[in-house]
Amino acid sequence: MSAMRTGVLACVLLAAICLASITAAQTSWQRTYDGPGYDGGWSVQQTTDGGYIITGYTYSFGPGTPSYSNVYLVKTNASGDTLWTRTYGGARNDRGNSVQQTSDGGYIVAGFTWSFGVGADDVYFVKTDAQGDTLWTRAYGGPSNDEGYAVQQTADGGYIIAGNTNSFGVGTPDSDNVYVIKTDPSGDTLWTRTYGGPGYDEGWSVQQTTDGGYIIAGRTQSFGAGYHDVYLIRTDAQIHYVKPCLISALAGGA
Repeated sequence: MSAMRTGVLACVLLAAICLASITAAQTSWQRTYDGPGYDGGWSVQQTTDGGYIITGYTYSFGPGTPSYSNVYLVKTNASGDTLWTRTYGGARNDRGNSVQQTSDGGYIVAGFTWSFGVGADDVYFVKTDAQGDTLWTRAYGGPSNDEGYAVQQTADGGYIIAGNTNSFGVGTPDSDNVYVIKTDPSGDTLWTRTYGGPGYDEGWSVQQTTDGGYIIAGRTQSFGAGYHDVYLIRTDAQIHYVKPCLISALAGGA
């Protein structure tokens, strides 16, 4: 077999392998869930039945629309077809930033509300049953803007929420601090903590660790080498501050 023919066969084989890889990576399906207004999804999780739960906001449905947004919750089957949708909120802006299925088969949604609470925006926490019907809601915060970006059910059956606060902490009210809220299974506050400095600091993700403590990730303008830096906070189970870890971002980054 000539070298040229061998090279051609090798190229054909390589092309076939690449084509197979591209085919395997193609979209299985895609769906849209919306109405006549602006609608968006901020968080999604696969549920125990193989389907999906999505939260975000809607200007199409709910009591605040079309002038203001409401929390939007969409439950689908494994193919992405809608099983049900729900909206939560009031007459002003409300949004869901994070959703998780709970051990009882229901759902928790964390975000912010301008309809309820004591401040301009407050952390908004909604607990539902398996059909998305509201069991209870809570609002947490102070006189300024406070927002929840992440929520997780904890080993004791309660919940941990991370976000930002313009009401509490050393940087407020001129800037935000990381805001962490621990609740019991009914959503009643057990404790809150703030982390950060004089700049803008935000918590975007939270997880309980194997030792019962917590790990919070977000960004900081108070510490590090860049305009914003990745901010990682590790606590113990009693929420004592253990150690921050900073990963420098590009100076001048968004």
